[in-house]
Amino acid sequence: MKKRRSMIAVLVLCAAWLFTACGAVGGENGADAASGNSSDNTAAVSDVSEDYGFSKRDLDASYDTVTATVTLADGACAVSGEGVTVSGDTVTVTAAGTYLFSGSLTNGSVVVEAGKEDKVQLVFDGVSVTNSAGPALYIKSADKVFLTLADGSDNRLADGDSYSAADGETDLDATLFSKEDLTINGTGTLTVSGNNKHGVVSKDDLVITGGVITVTAQNAALCGKDCVKIANATLTLTAGTDGIRSDNDEDTARGYVYVESGAVTIDAGTDGIQAETELRIAGGTLDMTSGGGSANASLQSGGAWNTGWGMWGGSTATDDSDSAKGLKAGTAVTISGGSITVDSSDDSIHSNGTVAISGGTLTLSSGDDGVHADTRLTVSGGTVRITKSYEGMESTDIQVSGGTIYLVASDDGFNAAGGNDGSATANRPGAGTFSGSSGTLTISGGYTVVNASGDGLDANGSITVSGGVTLVSGPTDNGNGALDYDGSATVTGGVVIALGSTGMAMNFSQVSDQGAMLVSTGSQAAGTSFAVVDSNGTVIASFTPDKAYACATVTAPGIQSGETYTVVVGGTVSGADENGYTDSGTVSGGSAVSTVQMTSSLYGSGTSGMGGMGGMGGMGGMGGGMGRP
Repeated sequence: MKKRRSMIAVLVLCAAWLFTACGAVGGENGADAASGNSSDNTAAVSDVSEDYGFSKRDLDASYDTVTATVTLADGACAVSGEGVTVSGDTVTVTAAGTYLFSGSLTNGSVVVEAGKEDKVQLVFDGVSVTNSAGPALYIKSADKVFLTLADGSDNRLADGDSYSAADGETDLDATLFSKEDLTINGTGTLTVSGNNKHGVVSKDDLVITGGVITVTAQNAALCGKDCVKIANATLTLTAGTDGIRSDNDEDTARGYVYVESGAVTIDAGTDGIQAETELRIAGGTLDMTSGGGSANASLQSGGAWNTGWGMWGGSTATDDSDSAKGLKAGTAVTISGGSITVDSSDDSIHSNGTVAISGGTLTLSSGDDGVHADTRLTVSGGTVRITKSYEGMESTDIQVSGGTIYLVASDDGFNAAGGNDGSATANRPGAGTFSGSSGTLTISGGYTVVNASGDGLDANGSITVSGGVTLVSGPTDNGNGALDYDGSATVTGGVVIALGSTGMAMNFSQVSDQGAMLVSTGSQAAGTSFAVVDSNGTVIASFTPDKAYACATVTAPGIQSGETYTVVVGGTVSGADENGYTDSGTVSGGSAVSTVQMTSSLYGSGTSGMGGMGGMGGMGGMGGGMGRP
């Protein structure tokens, strides 16, 4: 069914070199060059605005000398060396260097207050600090701080469950709070209990390149204002709000999240990972639940609205409201690798700009859209499995050029429609309506299987197919169609088999180099094979759908004008894959329900909304020559 969604402006990344925070060049006396590069003091960047590299020192948790050794103990902290002061149960590091910590404080804190050019390495080797009145670890000033988790060590930080702490205009609202760039590395463990608000907060960069880190927080688990970058680490995050967040909305080259490798598990009350600008995933294993998961969707079975959905309580949300999306970004979500599993009550993947998937394995279960992009959604590689969604893939412009897609949708499978995804209508965050007659769906490659209760392939504008294999198990009601478009549907290559109901059935509007047919099959039960066979008995294209069907729209290179074909249902197709698809082989058994004489490249036409198939001799013609245009 058509979606109407009102337009809003889309954020645009500026293309400029910025020598701040995440994009700094030549820091740490040559040791801050990107990983894998020579020490030429030049940090590698993947584009002109954001730095997705890791410095050598980010990745290297070793240390040669120790500036001071600190043993924590209630009322009796001991220091051996320089650069550390003790006042009661507050231990303060005041200069550059490497500091080895051990011991515990039941109500104290560790503070870094060094010079703005100082780089400080804190090595935790069996540290436990609880502060009932503020952060357990507070990085007040330095150039950059490295928190190294010593091999085999168990370290713990916790704050109180009710306090108000500030440093000037800065609210100190996290167990580990840093006003400067912070890197966490090493191989030990760190457990952070954010009993008051957040777990770990950096007002600049937050980089994590090692360790086994567990964070439980009343609000967000990990926050890096300028960026969050993750490699090699094992993270388990439980958050009352966002699991990971980067929220710099003042600089278009900041506010991004990058996951290169490691294992990340998130249970978030709102968004799993939220980036103000780009969210980029290149590898690793991510497993996340947001908003209670897809079982907590706003639209429950039977079409009833769940007015107690998530934390929204049935109130109408706005664009600024909290949401419970899995992966969320303001400008772009880019996925080139990794194993990603998302169970979300709102969109599993959402971008106010673009989504690009070129690799990785994604398993998504959504209470709303599987993947949504306001402007463009591209799939060029990888495997995407959407096991549950309201709409499977949705954007103004959808382009599939490669990869493998399996999707299940209670409404449209692919929905290409103009406009943006408003946060909510009818008490359903994420279920705003598209507006306008634009919207393009372009399929040039890949292998796609769609199971949609609404329209299978839906475009408010046009559909273009030039390659790939697309198999649609479409609607069983007559208010939707396996193929639905407002403008044109053009074929120059590839295979499409779209099976569904007859009421809104449509054929392609224009073909070249191959033919397309719309045929009635009679009522067929779910799991009944469908095949188009040429005059030699060779299968041109076949598919076994998950749902019942009564008609088929088919195009394939083997369908040519001037030839005669037979439609066979219920047979055994040799050489078919798990979806019943093949473009060769033979059929044994079954019933021949139609003979199609391709006197032109287009056979049969359906008129949306007419309740039948105009130009096909109505619903008749079973087993005989169908009406031809």
